[in-house]
Amino acid sequence: MSSHLPTPKTVVAKVREAIKALDNGKYAAIAEKHVSADLDELGFTSVGDYWDAIFGFLHEIQAAGPASCYAGGRPPQRSYERGFQGLELFAYAWDSPSAQRRMYLKFGIRNETYYHLDCHEDRPKR
Repeated sequence: MSSHLPTPKTVVAKVREAIKALDNGKYAAIAEKHVSADLDELGFTSVGDYWDAIFGFLHEIQAAGPASCYAGGRPPQRSYERGFQGLELFAYAWDSPSAQRRMYLKFGIRNETYYHLDCHEDRPKR
C-alpha cells in the first residue's frame, strides 16, 4: 500500500521552513563529503557561494511550486548519517533558471534548522 505522506501542504511548508532557516543562519551540512562533491560538480570555488546558491535554489523551488517539484519518497526517506539518524529527508527536482539545467536538492528540517544533504544536477532514476 502506497503512502500519501508527505502531503502537498507539508512539501510546501518544508521549503518555506528551509528558506527561513537559511535566512536566519540556522543551517548545517549532514555530510561534508556530499557538499564537497557538489561543489566540484557544480563548479563552485567557495563554500559561501555554494550556500548562496542553495538559498537561491530554494526560492526557485518555491516559485516553481514545491508540490510539483517534490521528488522524494512517500513516506520521506530517513537519514542514516551519524548524528542525523531518523531525520526525514525531502527531495525536490526542478528546472533551474540560474543553473540552466534540471537540479536536485535534498534536505531535512529539525528544530528550525536546515540540514543539507546534497544538491546536484538531477540524475535519472535507474
